[in-house]
Amino acid sequence: MYDEAKSPYERALSAGDREFRELADFAPVMIWRSGMDQMCDWFNAPWLTYTGRPMIDEVGDGWADGVHPEDLQRCLSTYMGAFKAREPFSMEYRLRRHDGEYRWLLDNGKPFYRDDRFAGYWGSCVDVTAHRDAEHAQRILVNELSHRVKNTLAVVQAMATQSFDTDRPVAESIEAFERRLQALAGAHDLLVTHAWEEVALRGVLEATIAPHDPGHSRIAIDGPPLMLASAASVAVAMAVHELLTNAAKYGALSTPSGRVDLSWRFDHVTQRLHMTWKESGGPAVVPPAHRGFGIRFIERVLACQASGEAAVAFEADGVCCTFETPARSWAQPDEKISCACVDSPRAQST
Repeated sequence: MYDEAKSPYERALSAGDREFRELADFAPVMIWRSGMDQMCDWFNAPWLTYTGRPMIDEVGDGWADGVHPEDLQRCLSTYMGAFKAREPFSMEYRLRRHDGEYRWLLDNGKPFYRDDRFAGYWGSCVDVTAHRDAEHAQRILVNELSHRVKNTLAVVQAMATQSFDTDRPVAESIEAFERRLQALAGAHDLLVTHAWEEVALRGVLEATIAPHDPGHSRIAIDGPPLMLASAASVAVAMAVHELLTNAAKYGALSTPSGRVDLSWRFDHVTQRLHMTWKESGGPAVVPPAHRGFGIRFIERVLACQASGEAAVAFEADGVCCTFETPARSWAQPDEKISCACVDSPRAQST
């Protein structure tokens, strides 16, 4: 009983069974005790509340009924091995909660002694499910980040190889490479804004086109509202950037009267976006003598990563490119994009 006349130390020495049980039952952890026969003979209130079982069902080896079958043998082996060696132990296992859900516990046990003689074990448990889930999510995030970084580096490597593997002046190659890096960075900025989730196709196109057509007078875009997966959105942005660069140098955007129509449709059967880039009003089209950077870049890197295809036609009235990618219609909010591929074209050599 509490006595104000006694010092804290004296009160500690005289604390009895009632005080101990109050402490144990109000502790923020689950506590158990076992005797010299390895059988558990006591559990505190938090343990009993957690399992939803009375003391009589938990004592002895009754507590083991709540251990997940896949963890039981490992749990018992750890416990009995430590008991035999009189050593502390720490282990994690799943225990059935009162609502039937199995949760991960961290169980720490340690031998205790009375009058220098071994008397059994005390143990404490805490629910670490949230911690384990967070660690698992972090591992997934790290792996995903590693995958995306490798993919991005592969794209940059291909851009560098193709940009500088020409006979043109170094300064011009550097300028082309920097523009492509900026386009890639712009696509990634859009993805970061959307936490690397699906991105609206129109948003991708408007962000990519804006620097080339600030007045919105020469490039017309038209199509239904669609969503693209992250890899597909980057691929589409890079493909359109290459087409824009090509059109500004050699095609429709190199003359005041030229224009571009960028349209798309959605195939509800195949769940794929079909996009067409069509130039008009520009100089006469002369098919290139060799495949330019854009075609090689899209086919070897973007299309390869996304299992896509591309088609480029050097028509007399203007370059026409068609490509496709899996997409999701806004009319189907519960459907997921099955893969992130893009079939991207490339016009004349840059």
